[in-house]
Amino acid sequence: MTPTVSRKHKRPGLRVRPLLVFWHRWFGLFAALWLALMGITGSAIVYYDELDTWMNPDLQRVERGNAFAPVSEWEATANAAFPDQFVRFVDFPESETRSARLSMSPRPGTTATDLEAYIDPYTAELLGTRAHDVVSLSPRYLMNFLYELHLDLHLGPMMVWFLGLVALLWILDHVAALILSFPNVKKWMACFKVRWGAGSHKVNFDLHRAGGLWFWPVTLVVAVSSLYLTWYEPFVRTVDAVSPITPRAIFSLPARETALYEPALDFSAAHTRAQSVSGHPDVDMASYNPRLGVYELRAFDPRDIDGYGRRMIVVDGESGDILSDRHSTEGSAGDVFIAWQYPLHSGKAFGTIGRIIIFASGFLVTLLCVTGIVIWAKKFRARRAKSSPR
Repeated sequence: MTPTVSRKHKRPGLRVRPLLVFWHRWFGLFAALWLALMGITGSAIVYYDELDTWMNPDLQRVERGNAFAPVSEWEATANAAFPDQFVRFVDFPESETRSARLSMSPRPGTTATDLEAYIDPYTAELLGTRAHDVVSLSPRYLMNFLYELHLDLHLGPMMVWFLGLVALLWILDHVAALILSFPNVKKWMACFKVRWGAGSHKVNFDLHRAGGLWFWPVTLVVAVSSLYLTWYEPFVRTVDAVSPITPRAIFSLPARETALYEPALDFSAAHTRAQSVSGHPDVDMASYNPRLGVYELRAFDPRDIDGYGRRMIVVDGESGDILSDRHSTEGSAGDVFIAWQYPLHSGKAFGTIGRIIIFASGFLVTLLCVTGIVIWAKKFRARRAKSSPR
């Protein structure tokens, strides 16, 4: 006779599965609302520029001219219109028919607020402004509202930390979900299919399982990059422990004793200095930090991995010296890993196809949340009916 195998030693994986089911169920109930909100808003802001330009052409579109006016004239227009603010950031036009965007912050001792000034790059004319602290669903502010909703639900740093916790747990849940999706390894291909004619409950279950499997690599990448964007410092320290990270130059520069709001170099001069380095790169955007007294300019480079300039050039605001010139992908494997996080999260790392995938993944995450709650509700009602007295 064949010896009898003790039940407790038979198929040890069965002991793990109930724990994974418990984890997956309660994580889903805990995180469904937040993941659904992040998914929907994330899909919308994938096309932030296109949608905002469509709703606000008076701010974003200009008539093509012969040549751009000097950046110093853009800055002068903004400073004249808003003397209580200083220009903190300049986003150079993406094309010959786009405006320049200047972000302005309040000077010390004033009651001004942050705002964005849109400038015609040819005439240096002020086209209009948008304040940062306006919460509105009007076309003027809708995309900003959705963007901030995606970042922190308009609730500030504590919500950013909480969403980082959700991202961390979501990464762990990807492991549980993958194991639970294959109860029968021999029939693994069936797990990727939806039985459309098998009744509403089975269709709902298949959508939840198959949808999660098809997009599993994408949602895992989104979860990891979400953790990077919310828990930036712990994330970087963790990566640094595995592969040394090269910090951005402006993070390692000493602060001045007093902030410098009127540097010897204006944005125009800093722009010229950045274009004088090897390769004479085109500048994508520039920022000024009065606490450090330096400009950081991002320039386009063949090594860029998305549509943004990733060559970081730091210029001293007083002497004009080039303090740093480094591409974000230079360095260790850890540097490369960090550099890829935002391009992957936004989908811009792979151009049009990448953005379409991230756009679809936002709706897919929302679908997983809804179908997961439907599955739980059905089982909850079944257990309740079974335990209730007749």
